[in-house]
Parts: sequence; C-alpha cells; structure tokens
Amino acid sequence: WGQLLKPFEAMSSWNRLLFVIYIVFLIFGVMNILSAVYMDTLLHASTLERDTRLSERTTKEKFQLRQLRMMLKSQPLNEEGLIQRKHLLAVLTGEGAGLLKGFGLQLPVAKALFRMLDVEDSRAVEVDEYINGLVHLKGNATTIHMASLMYQSKRMLFKMQRISALVEDRVVPLLLGKDLKLLEAVSVED
Repeated sequence: WGQLLKPFEAMSSWNRLLFVIYIVFLIFGVMNILSAVYMDTLLHASTLERDTRLSERTTKEKFQLRQLRMMLKSQPLNEEGLIQRKHLLAVLTGEGAGLLKGFGLQLPVAKALFRMLDVEDSRAVEVDEYINGLVHLKGNATTIHMASLMYQSKRMLFKMQRISALVEDRVVPLLLGKDLKLLEAVSVED
C-alpha cells in the first residue's frame, strides 16, 4: 500500500487520509458482498432442505392415510356403507394404532372425532368423512375449531329436522283434529 500511497502524498497530505478512507470502505464493501453471498447460499440450501423434508413428510402422511382408509374399508360396513364404532375401534387399537400415532394423534382424540361426526347418533360414520376429520385434526387450532363448529352445526341441523318431522307427524294432526271438532260443534249449533 505504501507504493500506491506515494504519488497521492506528493500532491497533498489530505490525499493520504482520503486514500486510507477509500481503502477501508472498499474492504468493508467487499466483505459485505461476500457475507451476503454466503448467507444467501446458506438460506437457499436451508430452504431446499426444509421443502424436501416437508414433501417427504406429506408423502408419508398421504400414504399412511391411504393405508388407514383401506384398513377401515376392509371392515364390515353397514347397509348404508358406514363403519360402526366397534369396527373402527378394532382397527385403531389394532393394526391402525401405529398409523394413528404416526399422525400425532391419540386414541381418545380419535374417539372424540367419531362422536363429533356421528351426528345422527347411529354409532356409524362414513370412512372418508372420518379420514378427512383426521386430516383436519392435524391442522392448526383455527382449522380444528372450524371443523368442530361445522360438525356441531350439522348435529343441530339434524336435531332440528327430527323436531320438525315430529311436529309434522304428531302435533299438526292433533291441531287439525281439534279444528275439525270445533267446526263440527259450530255447525251443529247453527
């Protein structure tokens, strides 16, 4: 650096200071660029590794879901094509226990999902609906809460339909029968 500095010193003593400041900024700039390139390469490699792991995990979970679906479909289904609670529990406590654990779910949660899906209290649910419910349980808290609200509204709708049918079948005929008796009583008096 000394050889490069001599021509600048000959012109002015301030040039020496400017030259040193220039070299310092140049060194810091190069170091900053090298650090940025290193960090960018590191972040890119990290992102690729994370994406690869996520893809592998997703593929593994899809395979496990297909396996569980096949296990459930191999069980005896009722005449409507629904799996009964006892057959579902036989799979989840038997050969499907490892798959359930692989999803990060426990048996009490799987039982609660069955109760939530069984809106008609028939002790039977659709296999695909149950598998979709398991997928929702793997999501974040908002997804789980939304699924819970959806199934609760289905249960309420089913109960309202039962009440409506009961009213139509029993209450309306009683009211019509009383109205007819009132009309007969009024017409007899006239």
